[in-house]
Amino acid sequence: MKRVRFICIISLIIISACKKDKSNDPIPKASITPVIELVSVTPTSVHALLDSIVFTISYTDGDGDLGFSDADSMTVFVTDKRFPVTIPFHLQPLSPLNTSVSIKGNIPLVLNNTILQNNSSTSESAVFEIQIRDRANHYSNVLTTPPITVLP
Repeated sequence: MKRVRFICIISLIIISACKKDKSNDPIPKASITPVIELVSVTPTSVHALLDSIVFTISYTDGDGDLGFSDADSMTVFVTDKRFPVTIPFHLQPLSPLNTSVSIKGNIPLVLNNTILQNNSSTSESAVFEIQIRDRANHYSNVLTTPPITVLP
């Protein structure tokens, strides 16, 4: 009887220690709503109306419908929180049209110049928000940049 009880206990321990092998499970698909992250902002100090700011964002989109073939369709929105003023950007399709494929990568956005809100300022701190829209009208999360110094 002790031997049967011992075998049952050992069997339960072995069974509870077993885990399902997940190596054959499909890779989970990314969300169909775009997700963006801030990679970098350069430079951190600019002269008004002279210098460009480059925002590099990474993106992930589960169905790959980022970007429009129509150049009049705006996809990326950069908002200067001082005013607030939103600058729209066009983005070419990042994957073939009429396909559904998970995509990820980086996008550099170049803001050619910025202005001072108050012309008599010696410097201002500008914070920007960035958001992206896909062809299905899904909007990504909103990124907030660190402050950028705008000089006269």
